[in-house]
Amino acid sequence: MSLLLVDALLYLGLALGLILVVDRLVGLVFRDPRASPQPPSFDIGRALAASQKLYRK
Repeated sequence: MSLLLVDALLYLGLALGLILVVDRLVGLVFRDPRASPQPPSFDIGRALAASQKLYRK
């Protein structure tokens, strides 16, 4: 039973990883050439700061 659970978790991890890789590749191919290049961590940091501001209200 636990082997089945481990297999299921590995399968889910591989599926999510494949989805993220495909999403990254599609984003590279179909990105807007007019948009300024920003690292993804900047967007995550800005979203985190915004959520902290909302949480404090």
